Amino acid sequence: MGHTPEDDGREVFGAVLTGHLDGGDFVMRRAREDDLPTIMSLVDEVMRTRLMLPDPDLELTRLMVLHPGALVIADAGTDVPLGGIRMFLHGDAVEFGYWLGANARGRGLATRALALVSTEIVARLEPSRLELRTTIGNEPSERVAERAGYTRIGPEPPIEYPGGRITETTLWVLEPTSGSAL
Repeated sequence: MGHTPEDDGREVFGAVLTGHLDGGDFVMRRAREDDLPTIMSLVDEVMRTRLMLPDPDLELTRLMVLHPGALVIADAGTDVPLGGIRMFLHGDAVEFGYWLGANARGRGLATRALALVSTEIVARLEPSRLELRTTIGNEPSERVAERAGYTRIGPEPPIEYPGGRITETTLWVLEPTSGSAL
């Protein structure tokens, strides 16, 4: 896939994710600087608790969402950000993280967005597998992973997230088969 183990994928994702992905009632696109206030306003107490996030911080938000491996999930009609998906490279695997603001939850949007970007990444990069991690006890995120076709592998060692918070996660995997759609 043209990367080193130290690379988080910024060059690879920057090269292959150049346009937007059409999900019908949503689009996935790169974040813009003018999206940052809206994105910061979407981080509520539920997200801070489930994802072990620090209080919203403009520089951390900028670092996370203006990354070439990050896509905003935006309303197709208004282009207003509703959430996002972030991708990282781990060897020949691609890892996803996803989140939605409160007004976008409960509609299957995260599942559809994850399935859409998973299919796109498999077609463009042909990774050996796709991965994601859910915070233990975050049942809505676990349902997204299951509905998008990922298989629960099991608990992982604790992870330190930005801001120094440590959490325990469950690994989920999707292994693409040659020539098949997800």
